[in-house]
Amino acid sequence: MSATKLPPEAPRASAVDIAYEALRGMLLLYELRPAERLNEVHLAERLGLSRTPLREALNRLAAERLLVARGGQGFFVRDLDLREAMDLYELREALEATAFRLACERATPAAVNALARAWRARHRQLAREQDRAAMVAEDVRFHESLCALSANAELLRTLSEVNARTTFIRWAYATGPRPELNFDEHDALLEALTSRDAASGAAILHRHIGRRAEALATLLAPARAFPIIPRRRNP
Repeated sequence: MSATKLPPEAPRASAVDIAYEALRGMLLLYELRPAERLNEVHLAERLGLSRTPLREALNRLAAERLLVARGGQGFFVRDLDLREAMDLYELREALEATAFRLACERATPAAVNALARAWRARHRQLAREQDRAAMVAEDVRFHESLCALSANAELLRTLSEVNARTTFIRWAYATGPRPELNFDEHDALLEALTSRDAASGAAILHRHIGRRAEALATLLAPARAFPIIPRRRNP
């Protein structure tokens, strides 16, 4: 990621915002890894900033639970917490099912068709490139775009926050053996949305997100040290 430089006359608030966006981008692009201690001097130099706006941006990210501030030690990237991850995946499913129901009621045919065209074009490109990290990022983008069709800004904001907090789990999934992203289910979701079938969409999301949570738990849980069984709803 190239360094972000500020013009000399940029106001302090702008410096904080730019530092925040740059750091959040590093987190989402997996440039900063779980449990990594952040070198504030290095980051300030890389971004062309003073330590003050950088520190404010770091505190903001800590408040969003993307970083951890440890007294006397500085800032660390949050480590993986599988129990928390399972909670977040349950929350993600609830958010997306609600958003899908609202999208069935509110999304225009033109908006649905535009999402379908964009997704299918991108899917073809991903199949050619076979870039795992890009596949995971595009999966997130698709689900957030689908949520946006609900026309509920708070749902989308909350889903974006959940996705940000599971960034490192997605990174581990992308770099682990044979990730199964179930992209065919994206097509099924689009078909259900086109037919305004909220029940079918909710069922697809339950399978899609639940299978991902199970795979992630298997991939990331230390053998026998921290067993975790993804929680299931009764059929």
